[in-house]
Amino acid sequence: MTAWTDEARPAVELTVAVRIRIDPGHAADLTARLLESFEDTLGVRFGERPEAQVVDLATRRPAVRIEAGSRRVLVRGTALELTRLEFELLLFLGRHPDVVFDRRTLLTEVWGSVHCGVRTVDVHVRKLRGKFAPEPAPITTVRGVGYRFDSSAEVVVV
Repeated sequence: MTAWTDEARPAVELTVAVRIRIDPGHAADLTARLLESFEDTLGVRFGERPEAQVVDLATRRPAVRIEAGSRRVLVRGTALELTRLEFELLLFLGRHPDVVFDRRTLLTEVWGSVHCGVRTVDVHVRKLRGKFAPEPAPITTVRGVGYRFDSSAEVVVV
């Protein structure tokens, strides 16, 4: 255990997201009670009460919704027309956010074979990105390695 003076204590930023179904009229009270619980549990006191952001999930839509069962992809509520392999590639990456996959691994996992050239993956990613325009595609390139699904994008996989 280290004893810190107030001046030497390192700053820590904590972001907590809580998804609770509750009557909107009780949201402010519940938020205050949760903040008190955090203060007690963490042993800290908020100098000022941070502004709690309550989001009505019924009216808020993610930018991208990947529906595995119906094989649909919605971008801001509009369906994208994807080929079978484009959908499979997007779904595979979406189920593994922030994991970098090299092209050979993607060929094996999505195509089921490595008999295609590795540039096949590049072509499909380029076509997928084009279909997302003007929205940014949630697939990012890791130069010299492969591709990853960006978890910071507003995407839901169901």
